[in-house]
Amino acid sequence: MSDQSLVAQGQTSYPLLQTREWVTAVFIAIVAALLLLIPYYLGYTFSTNEHRFTGILMNPEDTQTYFAKMLQGYDGYWLYTIPFTAEPHNGAFVGGFYLVLGHLARLTGLSPMMMWHVVRFAADVILFVVTFYFISAFITESRTRWLAYLLAIFGSGLGWLLFLFNQPYWLDAFPVDFKQPGSHLFFTALTFPHVAVGTAVTLLSILWLKQAADGRWQYGVAAGFINIILGIAYPFLIYLVGLTAVLYYLYLVWQQRRILWREGIITAVAFLIPAPLYVYYAYVLQTNAVFRAWDVQAATLSPPWPHYLLAYGIMLLMAGLYAWKRPSTFPRFAILWAWFLAVALLVYAPLNPQRRFVQGVQVPLAVLTAVFFTQLFIPWLERRRFWQALLARPRYSADRMARFTAVLFLLFMSLSNLYLFASVSLSAVVQQPDPLFRPQAEMDAAQWLRENVPETAVILSSYQTGSYIAGQAGQRVVLGHWAETVDYDTKAAQVEQFFAAATSDAWRQEFLRQNRVDYIWFSPREQDLGTFSLGEAGYLHTVYANDEVTIYRVGDNS
Repeated sequence: MSDQSLVAQGQTSYPLLQTREWVTAVFIAIVAALLLLIPYYLGYTFSTNEHRFTGILMNPEDTQTYFAKMLQGYDGYWLYTIPFTAEPHNGAFVGGFYLVLGHLARLTGLSPMMMWHVVRFAADVILFVVTFYFISAFITESRTRWLAYLLAIFGSGLGWLLFLFNQPYWLDAFPVDFKQPGSHLFFTALTFPHVAVGTAVTLLSILWLKQAADGRWQYGVAAGFINIILGIAYPFLIYLVGLTAVLYYLYLVWQQRRILWREGIITAVAFLIPAPLYVYYAYVLQTNAVFRAWDVQAATLSPPWPHYLLAYGIMLLMAGLYAWKRPSTFPRFAILWAWFLAVALLVYAPLNPQRRFVQGVQVPLAVLTAVFFTQLFIPWLERRRFWQALLARPRYSADRMARFTAVLFLLFMSLSNLYLFASVSLSAVVQQPDPLFRPQAEMDAAQWLRENVPETAVILSSYQTGSYIAGQAGQRVVLGHWAETVDYDTKAAQVEQFFAAATSDAWRQEFLRQNRVDYIWFSPREQDLGTFSLGEAGYLHTVYANDEVTIYRVGDNS
């Protein structure tokens, strides 16, 4: 069947790519993933004994929650008990991706941190290869396919303009290119392995759901099982996948002017297979007060809509121009437009994870941008006089000029990622910001807790210390995460009050009792909260001390 007939029927083509193309795609994926290891390598290389790299490049609070899940998996647990809050509660299979990684670390003899880096690299390679597979399903022409692939991996938006004009918090929000790891693949791959896996699975699920909606039952089953993995790695994205599938199905119904029962049932199978997992999540949120409180606080709301235009406007414009100029191709790319519409509806829907729903949208945008660029923009340039004048020169050719223009466009679309990469690399070498880098004394004290204090103990400390203790030592803390600490705002104020010199001992002791505190961590971070002298309190007893950290046990001295 010809490519033109596939377009007319709205079917996705699966070209039999040559082995050389797959080898090249995998090679690019590996090189890109290795490139993204450089900032981490610099962080470890430029660490000092006084300032140690934590293995984290950004968003340390959330990252410590991932480490906490890995730590519990490493200790043999399959149910996650939130250590970032002092309230006792039953565990649940939430954050299963990192629980699994913890078990794998124990079985392979790797440390949780080493497992984190190994899986992050592997997840990046998988994400990039799946991206190539997805793109190849829609683009049969080799030059266009490679442009889309490179644009999907390295492309970004115009967020860098806000820095250029000294407006990093325009409309009271940070640019999407630098705030949301899910906004572009390069940013995704630089940060968290579960986000990379979740994006790869989303691509596969949407692609296979398209085939399911075209009446191929095996793809509906495959999408169902891949959606189980999505539920384990990044469960929020089921909203995105589900809405995209519904919109595409409605488009097919409208196109054929009849109810497509078989296609609808096959599509439904893709969501019935993982349904028990999502029903379990709903049950946990209904019956477990601590997890319900976490869910209520875990809102990641979208920035004002102009920020999304900065992040995706150029590519959306090119995609729209292509649909306008080549309306006959719309059926072929209808699933991509369904994806865009699903994102537009979800990023401001009354759901907590609003901004997460841009996850992976860079890829379908890259597909349509690439076909516009090669099929419409380059031919338009070739008709311009200045272009023809250049081609009249001996060393110029149409093919070389087209490739050069594509490279310039790719570089322009990658500027935000170049800035991001340079920023984190420079930070690892020169700035070494806290808490991405921590004193060795803190690491030693956390290791002592890990080896000497029961995991059920409750530790009182500052916010940044609590985050680190829960993620690296495993004990419960009073204050440690903006979402996973129950009643975070109240706890933050109470912790500050505890360390204030003017607070009465009666209030402090009642606070310790109410929160079941067993130990208090005291370091320069806690000193910044207040001047209370813990050593003078008769109900506190030193059990560990180094140059910067003192750990007190609460209670009698028996």
